[in-house]
Amino acid sequence: MKMLLKKKSIILSLALVIILAAACYYYFAIYNSVRDVRTHPDYKGYSTGEALFSDAQLIVIGRPIKDFEDREMTIRTLENDIPVDFYTLTEIEVEKVLKGSEEDASNLKVIEPTALKQTLSGKEKLAIGDYTEMKSGSSYIIFMKKNTYGQYSVINLQAGKFNLDGTDPDDVYDESENKQNIFSELKTSQYLQ
Repeated sequence: MKMLLKKKSIILSLALVIILAAACYYYFAIYNSVRDVRTHPDYKGYSTGEALFSDAQLIVIGRPIKDFEDREMTIRTLENDIPVDFYTLTEIEVEKVLKGSEEDASNLKVIEPTALKQTLSGKEKLAIGDYTEMKSGSSYIIFMKKNTYGQYSVINLQAGKFNLDGTDPDDVYDESENKQNIFSELKTSQYLQ
């Protein structure tokens, strides 16, 4: 009787360890994994620094305050859970206003065309085109326009924000010749003075 009870106890303990290991594996390896989902962009693009500068309503140098996962995200979906609209509101600590109103730059929340969606098979990082989110603490020059709701959003997708301090490995210039050309033009012009 004691032997049978001990055997049941060992089998129960082993089953609990296996269940706990499987749950840990699922949580860390699957549920918290991130998969990129890119949509086709439909936007007004700018091929020169002059065009980007003149069409922007607000241009600032600033740093995102929060990590991407901690920002306010909105995802609107159809009934079958297919995303139709998504964005992230990124709070920016503004260091300098290059164009636009100082008042608009205070308590600035910038719309970025990306968001995280949690699913049972992991997180999906939704993004329009090649856009990557701004990193917390990294310094950027950000080109924006107001939308119909009066909120500022990044224009020109990935070539509408430029990492200034080299701390964002996703914001590289040599992968996008257009972005590199725009930034080179902006640096050598009177626009960023």
